Amino acid sequence: MHKIPNVPLGKVQHRHVVRIFLPRLYSAHGVVLVSQEDLALIYDHCLHPTLLEVLPEFADRAPTSYAAGYAQSKTRAGRLAFNTIDIPWNRLEEVAEKLLAKLQEQKPAFRDAYFVHELRERRGALYTMMAFQDMFEHVDVDNLNPREWLVDVALAIGVDEHVVTWRESCHQDLLRHLMPLACPRKVAALTRNKQKFHFDRTLQIKELAGFRATTANFTDNGEIVYMQAYCTEKNVTYQLNPGVFRRRQPKELLEKKTEQKLVEDLDVMSQIFYECAGEANVEGRDGCARLEIRIPLDKAQDFLETLPREVVERSVVAINRRVWW
Repeated sequence: MHKIPNVPLGKVQHRHVVRIFLPRLYSAHGVVLVSQEDLALIYDHCLHPTLLEVLPEFADRAPTSYAAGYAQSKTRAGRLAFNTIDIPWNRLEEVAEKLLAKLQEQKPAFRDAYFVHELRERRGALYTMMAFQDMFEHVDVDNLNPREWLVDVALAIGVDEHVVTWRESCHQDLLRHLMPLACPRKVAALTRNKQKFHFDRTLQIKELAGFRATTANFTDNGEIVYMQAYCTEKNVTYQLNPGVFRRRQPKELLEKKTEQKLVEDLDVMSQIFYECAGEANVEGRDGCARLEIRIPLDKAQDFLETLPREVVERSVVAINRRVWW
């Protein structure tokens, strides 16, 4: 089976790999690798459209094209360090069915594709898998003290074909909404405490900013120990290892070799932003205003189910993605 051309598509935990096999690419005369052209076809015309169709709320997380994802995953040493997207278990079947259908339609060589699950044994390993509600079958809930567990609860605000981000002038409104029992003066003081409250500027524009706040020791925090507000457009430039979007040093402009590499990287970055804007015949990439709080597990269903409309309207701004990128 290992001689049939295949592509690793996803994983479950660390020892379970899901591969998609393409039997029509098989050759009895030697091992055939899936070409870069075919990998681009699979992502650009099959996998990416499937994700947008089945999981439109994930549109701001998936690279706009195979080329953009490849460039984002490449490290300075030329190796690849991949990011991942978590697909809810109850949507996996639909993703799989639509992906296979699109592969069937894309080209004859992709027909009759199928999935293979590769599980490798790990002796002596102890896993603690936690998710909420339906995914809790992996946890012995009878022996679990929910007060000893912390969970991150998040809410994302998005508008089609726009990048949505936070206003700095409404940070205190958000904090007071999340901690309604807190004294307004103490909330204002928290935003001035540089050890516990950090601004995350967007595009170096004063009014556009998210924040990170440590509230574990804050009076009347409603048991929220940490919160942050940010824009998911940062997923475009986030890399696990230093790559094309790494922080640059002034000395790179002083040597011809590094200067030329910098110019080449600028071209790559420009192309990625060009695609995010919806140019180059790709879908484009939106950004959402995301709010996260960290609370005890037993409070997870009581917080952040939604935000009042008036709070949303005051707190965020939506910018056309073509203008943004």
